[in-house]
Amino acid sequence: MNKLINEVSTYLLQHKDNPVHWEAWNSESLERSIKEDKPIIISIGYAACHWCHVMEHESFEDQEVAEIMNNHFINIKIDREERPDLDMIYMEAVQKMGIRGGWPLNVFLMPNKKPFYGGTYFPKKNWISILKSIDEAFKNNRTELNNSADGFAESLNDNNLFFNKFNLNPNARNLEKVYPKIKSSLDPIFGGIQKAPKFPLPCLIDFLINLPNSEYLKLGVSELYNVQLQKMAQGGIYDQIEGGFSRYSVDSEWFCPHFEKMLYDNVQLINTYSLAYSKTNSELYKEVISDTIKFINEQLKGENGLYFSSIDADSEGEEGKYYTWDFKELNSVLPYSSNQEFYNHFSITTNGNWENDRNILFKISPTSNKSFDLQLDILRKVKLSRIRPNTDTKQILSWNAIYVSSLIQAYISINNHVYLDLAKSIILQIENYFIIDNTYLHQVKYSANPIIAFLDDMSFLTKAYIDLYEVSGDINYMNKANHCLTDILENFNQNKSNSVFYNYYSNKSEILIAEKYEINDSVMPSSNSILCECLFKIGFINQLPAYTLKAKEMVENILESALNNPLYFSNWLKIYSDYVEYPKALIKYNSSFINLDALKQTEFPIDKAMIIYTPILIKDSYNFYLCIGETCYSPTNTIEELQIQMKSVI
Repeated sequence: MNKLINEVSTYLLQHKDNPVHWEAWNSESLERSIKEDKPIIISIGYAACHWCHVMEHESFEDQEVAEIMNNHFINIKIDREERPDLDMIYMEAVQKMGIRGGWPLNVFLMPNKKPFYGGTYFPKKNWISILKSIDEAFKNNRTELNNSADGFAESLNDNNLFFNKFNLNPNARNLEKVYPKIKSSLDPIFGGIQKAPKFPLPCLIDFLINLPNSEYLKLGVSELYNVQLQKMAQGGIYDQIEGGFSRYSVDSEWFCPHFEKMLYDNVQLINTYSLAYSKTNSELYKEVISDTIKFINEQLKGENGLYFSSIDADSEGEEGKYYTWDFKELNSVLPYSSNQEFYNHFSITTNGNWENDRNILFKISPTSNKSFDLQLDILRKVKLSRIRPNTDTKQILSWNAIYVSSLIQAYISINNHVYLDLAKSIILQIENYFIIDNTYLHQVKYSANPIIAFLDDMSFLTKAYIDLYEVSGDINYMNKANHCLTDILENFNQNKSNSVFYNYYSNKSEILIAEKYEINDSVMPSSNSILCECLFKIGFINQLPAYTLKAKEMVENILESALNNPLYFSNWLKIYSDYVEYPKALIKYNSSFINLDALKQTEFPIDKAMIIYTPILIKDSYNFYLCIGETCYSPTNTIEELQIQMKSVI
């Protein structure tokens, strides 16, 4: 029988009425595979996944398919956002089989949980054929399958990770050498990677924004990130009516999105647009920040003050129906005769600019929406009468923690105290719901046993506490950051390898078939790179050389890979830039002598974007300490002395 009725995952509950006898990943279902001597099918997806819905409708709701699966397999459904550790392992397994990864991810395992075959979406006819072939192979060619599974499982283990240690010579100017490689990979007309589909990749843009103006303006770095941010803000990947970004664009022009909206994308892009605003003062960027925060607070906020994971792409069985418009409907609420400028500006045509005669609102130029507030408000009210896409109400620690940090960056860039107050309220709710008996959890609700926080949860939470400390000077935040970091260092390095990196899941968690070390930055920065940032920051703030040396060792081991493949190690390159090649000036200040706002308004002889401010943790007789790169200078007591000191070292 289908056992998903007792689950809390929105994705698993979507499959509770399937005729397939789905079970969750747990000791009972895994032991039954051994007892009944059947191979396991794990099918991994997430609630907002369009092709997951397609395969469910074609195959998992089909009685013929269900009969084969129920008779010959143990069928396990997994929410990739609930169990990213399992998704990480079995996604890599499929890729090592020479198959392109994606979701839904369908993998066949031996009863010992080792994979031997898999793929993504399969049409019904192909899926039935594969099921029959694997059933026959399991019965008649068991030895070959076992050998194949053993080989894949061995290849998955990262406990022999090896990197060439790279000499961190601050005079090498490695980023100047690698910048042309990045530039040649990006679309000069529309921004983003030169291929479709296009994902925003916020941490890559953050790295580009972070490069010093003095060195990179002449190389066109500002044009490189501004063209992408402007084109994205023109929509359709950006919702012109309700705010917020879809997960990716199916074309190269950011026109037609895959309409699902993810919390992790939107909170990261708040940070990205805030960083860009601090360099450009663009009203368009400020509007995107404000409207995206409004979208998140209106559509993804739970009653407990924490935030849900995603909103589906589909409604009423159609992708994008909630977000798109036919001309007749628009004309009935916004008559074309009196709103021609609006129709022209948002590329609306009588036959539709998208499929099925529907229109996606797409601005012809990257300008603010203020002049069309009246029309957009009318459309906003019309959307209230539509059937909304489903919301995945899962609340994940890392994504909520990123929101805290992004709100702080928005506060710093725009000086809106509402954003700082919201960040403080979210961190309180994180403490109320994600920390139980001194144990950090991955998500608020769980079906049976609590899911222990993963490395990204812990690293982003540590960073959020550090960010709060730096803007508030409240020592309680730094104490909590220290506590998180201690937990990571004690529980995520299992000492099974000589790697300087940290395992993705805690040694308090379930033992899986492989250890995984998340080091590649992609749609999100890797958990190890965020941890590295935290080690640098806490090392400087608390004057703990062991932490800064550990962070430096991580950069030394990753840098060669990062320079060879900069698009997917961009947060590592940002860290390298901040602490080695273009080291930020770290100013520790006495918050009882001068507040942060006054200090930020002070004129210094270096680009303000190249300065990090942090309160002095333990007050003494001095008001300022300056560190740049690997050098710290004599403590000083006045702004004038600090300015003279800076002039002497630039």
